[in-house]
Amino acid sequence: MSRSHRRIPALGLVALLVAACGGPPATTSGDVPSVPASPATSRAPEASVFSFPGGDTPNVTRELAGFPDESYINPGAVLVDDDGTFHMFANAFTAWPGTVSFPHLTSTDGVAWTLSASSPAFTSEDVPFAEPGADVSTGFIADDGTWTLVLESVNFTDPWAIGRATAPGPDGPWTIDPEPILTAGAEGDWDAGGLSWPSVVRGDEGWAMYYAAAERPRTPTQAIGLATSTDGITWTKHPEPVLEPGATWDAAGIDRPRVQRTDAGWLMIYAGAGQSLSDRGLAWSDDGVSWTPDPANPVLGRDDFPIQGNTWDTALLVHDGELRYYMEIGSAGGGGTTDIYLATAPADLPRP
Repeated sequence: MSRSHRRIPALGLVALLVAACGGPPATTSGDVPSVPASPATSRAPEASVFSFPGGDTPNVTRELAGFPDESYINPGAVLVDDDGTFHMFANAFTAWPGTVSFPHLTSTDGVAWTLSASSPAFTSEDVPFAEPGADVSTGFIADDGTWTLVLESVNFTDPWAIGRATAPGPDGPWTIDPEPILTAGAEGDWDAGGLSWPSVVRGDEGWAMYYAAAERPRTPTQAIGLATSTDGITWTKHPEPVLEPGATWDAAGIDRPRVQRTDAGWLMIYAGAGQSLSDRGLAWSDDGVSWTPDPANPVLGRDDFPIQGNTWDTALLVHDGELRYYMEIGSAGGGGTTDIYLATAPADLPRP
């Protein structure tokens, strides 16, 4: 079966087929501290605000990550420590859903990467609530120095949930919470179908987690939700979605939020469910709750990629005045493969 189905979980676009390719329940309130925004300037629509400085040469390959026999790799979580070292905890796999390994790579510049001696960090087989798989989707370093990787379960049947693994440092050892830290809503809630692709960013008084969700399992992810936490352990859901489809390009649904804070405010890059998820748009916010899509959307798509193919999973950083968007790009189907490419844009993009 083709990898076009490997991105279709319990809340995906069609029913799952066999593919080759401890926290308390969340409440429903909460807010995100505001961040002042710089004065907005207008920006005319354009083909893409991103470029690929490495051209058609991938920054991370399956071979470099130590998994040459796997078909696919995506960037998972990319973090920068206090010494300025970049750490990537990627996802390497073939079957979807199935076992996923989490190779650990390091870099001094975020461009050229080296496999760490502590790789892989662990695998989805170590995740108690993986049925049968799990993905690393985002991560952060807590104020006390604890390293946290945030996972999504990849289940055949049960709604996807979000969990975490922690370690005293990037080389582990990693401890996976036995229960998810955030779960699907009750029947009838907008996110009852499951939660996926979390992205965590620091707020003024804690952490904000953005995630994709749908009301029913096995349907397109319909909207982006928000949960907040003061400690990174116990999370409180915002009661309603913070971003929903609103244009032709994302009418099929929106997915895969990646959020960072810039001098101009909060910035989200997200996927439209059409075009094999390869169209990506921007949204802006002053407070992390109310979001406005960029009128130039989509700002990145297949015609902009350095190779022919689609994109699925990504990681986003703001570093040294740049947006750094690590993208899984490649092909689906029998014999299809993906590697990781770095797209960049100025971090001071003018807001529309």
